[in-house]
Formats: sequence, structure tokens, C-alpha cells
Amino acid sequence: MTLNKLGIIGLAVILASGCAAKRELAEGGFDYLEVEDRGQLTFPSDLDARAQRAQFQIPELSDQQREGSLGAAVSVRSPAQVLTLAPGSRVDEATRDTRISFDAVEGVEDLPSWIWNAVEEAVAETGARVVERDAERLIVTAPYRKEHYSQRQGGFLSLFTRSRINFSSEQVLRIEMQSAGHRRSSTLDVTATDIQWLRDGRAVSRQEIPVMLQRDLEADFLNAVSRRLAVSYEGERLQSARAGVEIRRGETADATAAMILDSSFNVAWALMPGVLERAGFVIEDLNQSEGTYYTAYEPGGKRGFFRRLAFWSRSADGDLDLSRGTDVVFTVDERDGTTYIVAQIDDEPVSAAQLDAWFPVFAAAFQDNTD
Repeated sequence: MTLNKLGIIGLAVILASGCAAKRELAEGGFDYLEVEDRGQLTFPSDLDARAQRAQFQIPELSDQQREGSLGAAVSVRSPAQVLTLAPGSRVDEATRDTRISFDAVEGVEDLPSWIWNAVEEAVAETGARVVERDAERLIVTAPYRKEHYSQRQGGFLSLFTRSRINFSSEQVLRIEMQSAGHRRSSTLDVTATDIQWLRDGRAVSRQEIPVMLQRDLEADFLNAVSRRLAVSYEGERLQSARAGVEIRRGETADATAAMILDSSFNVAWALMPGVLERAGFVIEDLNQSEGTYYTAYEPGGKRGFFRRLAFWSRSADGDLDLSRGTDVVFTVDERDGTTYIVAQIDDEPVSAAQLDAWFPVFAAAFQDNTD
């Protein structure tokens, strides 16, 4: 390879890395920052000036706005959004406050306590020290640091040294919750204050602080709380549903032999991996949108090459009258609150007699998986 080609490749790498580092910046230059402020337009005293429409008037900048981020320090990313992940959660799009509200849902006995437990866990996860606490009303943290990202240092040598610049923030969080007297609705507000942007641990100037940083910090915390609530709610629902699940033999509407659960699709779908494993099947693929598990009958798990050569171990072929390695497709389908599980071999549903022979094994697997 010639020296010219090496130079072209090196230049391409530098340009690509430079583009990646500036992917959040507006394209083009920032010459507009050099434009002088000429003040308001004045008219001669003998000239009648038309009144300007409100939408064309240029507002006066406050001192805080003039000191804010400009040019390359301004990200073109959209602000972080507060996500309604938790059941009963909602966001008021009309307000600029970082806020999320919750309404009571079935299965949650004490809404404020449920939310506040998630808040406490999210605060603990930040590692921040709490300087003020009022149960189910207020938490104020001491300043704490949060790592955000790192980027490669500029220059050709950094391609070899792999030196990186670490960016983090230091902030105080103030979390407030207001709950109705009937405790069936609550609102959570988060405010980030005393924010510093740190480059390799050293604070940068105010103009270099990312313009969306405050919103990002506040939204990230609320989303962490919302995620915890969503996981907690679904986990408790699944645990409650599993406790009452019983399996029985029956038929689908078209008289296909099936195992039947008086439960929802979500519960049955979540139970199936454990049930199939206990019954001796290995899941090779799945498609939740179609409610399908693609399995192979491999009691004790798939055997490697040397294990397959051990003919003396073939007695452990499993509890089903089924050859090891047989491909079986299980389809999970819910109709009117009842879930039907149909097994197919070579695109044909297993017979009622064969499913009857399998049923004791699956009933024991369901029992083990729901205890």
C-alpha cells in the first residue's frame, strides 16, 4: 500500500471521528455569534411607522439568557421526555416542569407509599447523600456526581494513545410529591439545581454547560422511578396470577386437542419457558407476537458430541414417549380470558391420545413452576 493511500485512510478516520464527536451540534459555522446587537429600529419623527405584529417582534434577552450556552455548546438534540411507563401514570404536556402524575390502579393498595418506595430506591441508586427528608413529601440530596459519557481526544496521536475525555455532572436533586387526601392520586416533581458540567473532573464555564442538561437530569430520574414502578407492578401481578393457575385438558373451538389455562396470554407466555424446560424441551426460537415457541425434545438439555457417544446414558430419555431431538412447536392463544396451548409436530397438532399421555408431565411442570 502506498504512502498516499495510507494518508487518505488516516484522513478519513480523522474526519469520521470528528463527525461522530459533533453529531449533536448544528451543521455549519457559528459566524452569527459575531453579529453586533444594533438595538431597536428607530424611525424619523416625520415618518409614520406601522405597528409591528407581535410574532415579528424580537424579544429582549435577559442577563441569564445572555450568559447561557451559545454556538458549539448548544446541542440540537430534543429535550429528554418523561415517559409514562408505570401503570396509571400521565404527563401534562402543557407545563414545562419536569413532572409526572399517577392515578390509583387495581392491585395497588396505597399509591403514595408505592411511589415513594420507588423514589427512595432511585435516590439510593444515585449514591447521593440525603440532606433533607420528609416521608412521602420531600427529598433533597447533597451535591453528587453522575457520569455521562466519554469521547476521544482530538488530534492524530489520540488514534494511537486512545486517550479519552470523560464528561460528568454535579448537581443537587429536589424531589417533591403531592398526594390527594384520598391517596388515590399523586404528583411527582423533580428539580435539578447547583448544576456543574465537569470535563475530566474539572468544572467548565457556564457557557459550556449543555443547554438541555437540567431537563435531562430531571427526566432521567423520573424515568428511573417510572421504570421501577412498572417492573414492580408487572412482577406482583404475575406472581399473583401464577399462584392461581391450574392446567387442564380440553379442546380449542375447532376441536384441536389442547392444554387449557384460565388465565391471560401474558401469564401463560411467561410461565411457558419454565414449564417447557421441566418437561424436557429446549427452546430454540420464539415469536411472542404469534404466541409461538419452537422447541426440541432434549430431556436434560442438549447433549454434546462426546455425550452422544455415551450409549450407556441413553436410558435418561425423558418422561415423554417422544424421540430425543423431535421438533415440537407450541402455540399459545388467548380467547375470552382462556388460554389454549397447542402442540404440533411436523405441522400437525398432536392427537388427543398423545396429549393425554403427555398431560401428567406438563401438569407437574406447571405445578412446580407456580409453587
